[in-house]
Amino acid sequence: MNDIERRNGLYEALAWGCLFLWLGIVSVAHGLPAGADVFGIGAILVVLNLARRLTGIRVNRFTLILGAVAATCGAVVFTMRQWFGMPPFDMPFWPTLLFTAGIVIVAYAVANWRRGSRPEEARQ
Repeated sequence: MNDIERRNGLYEALAWGCLFLWLGIVSVAHGLPAGADVFGIGAILVVLNLARRLTGIRVNRFTLILGAVAATCGAVVFTMRQWFGMPPFDMPFWPTLLFTAGIVIVAYAVANWRRGSRPEEARQ
């Protein structure tokens, strides 16, 4: 295992640890502003890819896009509630996250297919 693989493994382990810590904090601290939970998850994923980029490791597009979408959604919810008085709405976290991940995966697959990098061609 070379240095880049070891460093990438360290970054991923740190990101997973931060993710579980953040989920624990969010589940215990009930006074956080609306959108903070999703924003935090997105920020962790974006910072993971920033660390990869700064050290010359290839950025994972999936986690970068998912993180950017999550951070943006969290910021929008916070802004809409705090500044514009949007009433709270109940949107279950895990189904929303899975739905968003599915959209990102499908969009990524379609984009790669249109560029000509089809999975069957990559295997040959």
